[in-house]
Amino acid sequence: MSSTPCITITEVTKIFKTGLFKSKKAVDNLTLQVPQGEVIGLLGPNGSGKSTTMKMILGFLKPTSGQILICGQSSDTKMARSFIGYLPENPRFQKFLTGTEVLFYYGKLLGLTGLALKKRVEYLLEMVSLKQANKERVQGYSKGMTQRLAIAQSLLNNPPLLIFDEPMSGLDPLGRIEMRNLINTIHGENPNSTLFFSSHVLEDVEILCKSVAFLQAGKLKTYASIDSLIAGEEQRYEIVLQNISRELESTIFKHCPQRDVATGKSFSLEGPEKLSWVLSQLIEAKTKIVSITGQRRKLEEALFRANERLSLKEVSL
Repeated sequence: MSSTPCITITEVTKIFKTGLFKSKKAVDNLTLQVPQGEVIGLLGPNGSGKSTTMKMILGFLKPTSGQILICGQSSDTKMARSFIGYLPENPRFQKFLTGTEVLFYYGKLLGLTGLALKKRVEYLLEMVSLKQANKERVQGYSKGMTQRLAIAQSLLNNPPLLIFDEPMSGLDPLGRIEMRNLINTIHGENPNSTLFFSSHVLEDVEILCKSVAFLQAGKLKTYASIDSLIAGEEQRYEIVLQNISRELESTIFKHCPQRDVATGKSFSLEGPEKLSWVLSQLIEAKTKIVSITGQRRKLEEALFRANERLSLKEVSL
């Protein structure tokens, strides 16, 4: 694997004119480096600069200032674009074509011909589970089938960088699971490729990605591995008890989330010191402890706390 980063964004700013003497800064001095062979999630609220950033990486927009390199090549060059496979949020194809015809058409545009093209199309249709529907016209495809066909199209020339814009958008729960499995398959069969995708669904990002970049108001707020974000949070524990006295419940568990479960009453605690103190109180009171389980922090909580800490630092400055 080459040591050259797949995406290098250096001090990039994008300003749009919104009137005669008005402008809006969509991306503000963004610096980001994405290594090869990773799955990276791009997150942020609406208006955070995600779409603008992706369009600049793809070469659809030019930065007002700064530089973007794709595998060492400037993003506005033909060479850089040849390194990218792109899945738009709402892909569209000629409705009168079949799935096979769509892939042959785009394959020829990419310079593929003959037996190599035929084998590649057959392989990709099998990968995205469209082999049985390859002779159907695209106008009869569901949203999920169209998404999978677009993914096959993005993989035709086996690019080192895949950019997927909201790949789970509009899919039902089963479709989302199928899409997650497909993305895992793609990266499993092409471990040196980089997948950079945006999503509003944090559960999908947490399952699929190694790292996340979080944008807010055009600025990069967080860029870290998911494991490090979650590991930085204090450990949470769930303890299930039976026959706990009302006195203990109203004192040591006064501010703890609690719920009734089949085996007793469950309480949520944060931190090993809190757990140790609670256990000593329970043992002294001879309360029956059914179970103690460590709980993994959710990405949503970790991101919220990380950005909360950053906001506090900015205020203190």
